[in-house]
Amino acid sequence: MTVHELEPAVPQPTRDRLVKAISAHGPITARQLAERFGLTSAAVRRHLAALEADGVIAEHRITVAQRGRGRPSKAFVLSPSAHEDLPGGYDELAVLAVAELARLGGDEAVAGLAERRIADWESRLAERVAELEAAGETVGTARRVELLSELLTERGYAATVRPLHVPLPAPGARPGGNPRTLVSAQLCHGRCPVLDIAADHPELCEAETRTISRIIGAPVQRLATLAQGAHACTTHIPLTEGRTP
Repeated sequence: MTVHELEPAVPQPTRDRLVKAISAHGPITARQLAERFGLTSAAVRRHLAALEADGVIAEHRITVAQRGRGRPSKAFVLSPSAHEDLPGGYDELAVLAVAELARLGGDEAVAGLAERRIADWESRLAERVAELEAAGETVGTARRVELLSELLTERGYAATVRPLHVPLPAPGARPGGNPRTLVSAQLCHGRCPVLDIAADHPELCEAETRTISRIIGAPVQRLATLAQGAHACTTHIPLTEGRTP
């Protein structure tokens, strides 16, 4: 009997939780996963090694702004094959149907379908905003982004919001003064329910971007998409410009 045969089998629920977290929050390190689930780093690394060997996850190289001592931590994202294996809201027939629609009706027909597919995003979000405002909550732009992320996750996008604070140069400012800060966010989709179709028809991604812009009430910019080979769909959303505390 080998050492590997003596080791207990990887608990499936733990593996599923890790895959879900990597899908939604990747690139994410073993240490971050261990903290998230209250596991030891060694246990998480064993699970990750098995997932990587099975082709479920892949190592993602992160650009390090400042080089310190030691090697940078590994970060992980879902592999392209894992995106294909995860259940989605369509099958091969849907891919063929959209291709046939494009052949018969051209790009305009596909663009119309893309708009209709997400036509209820605005109305659903408006309902949630109305409920919160009726309860006395003030719903600003940042809160709208959070609500949108929750809605998209329910639709199978594994969405997360990642806030960004960017200091702005202030020529002529007094020494010691508080610098201006641009507050923005990145809305990330770790999954795409229509990935196979979007790879050939970017109209679906473009429709999503336009709808997000209307919901937020400000111009947004799609920085990357799963359909183009990125590890996540990333949309840059401006929030406010203020001063650091």
